[in-house]
Amino acid sequence: MNLRAMVFAIITLTLVGCSSTGAYRWVPFMGHGKKGRASATNVTQGGAFGPISAPVYYGLEFRFRLVPDTIKLSEVRSIETDLQLINRTKKTVNLQFADSRKVDFVLRDATGKKLAQWSDDQPVTQNPGYIIVNPGERAEFVGNLSTRDMVAGRTYTVEAFVVGYDKMRQSITLTPR
Repeated sequence: MNLRAMVFAIITLTLVGCSSTGAYRWVPFMGHGKKGRASATNVTQGGAFGPISAPVYYGLEFRFRLVPDTIKLSEVRSIETDLQLINRTKKTVNLQFADSRKVDFVLRDATGKKLAQWSDDQPVTQNPGYIIVNPGERAEFVGNLSTRDMVAGRTYTVEAFVVGYDKMRQSITLTPR
């Protein structure tokens, strides 16, 4: 037991001594800290995905669209929702989740009543989940919402959001024919 305590003390003193003499660079977790860094996220305007055309949260551009753009209820049984998270920074963006649910899509009528929710049909595991988007890359999520409760001529809202990140939410209003 004494030998373990002595080895631990020597290692601790060695690491403390190295960091105070400026030789800390060989220890990977020491670094220079956050001194002199800008706290705002630097967002690039162009890139492989074109100019920014949607809101940017946490360095991720939040593009949300519906397929098809115009909905004819006599021809369409479901609406395809497409969400793209495009990293517009020069650093990797990591989003963490408590379970396997990462994104969700909800169809609501004009009064706000929920008609369909994509995650109702998806399996959920209690394992932590992650979305990791490297610089200049994107993560894409596709879901389907049923149109069976929709009536032609009424207004509906389709909402897409990242679970657990309140700012990362966008909605599209549509009126099917």
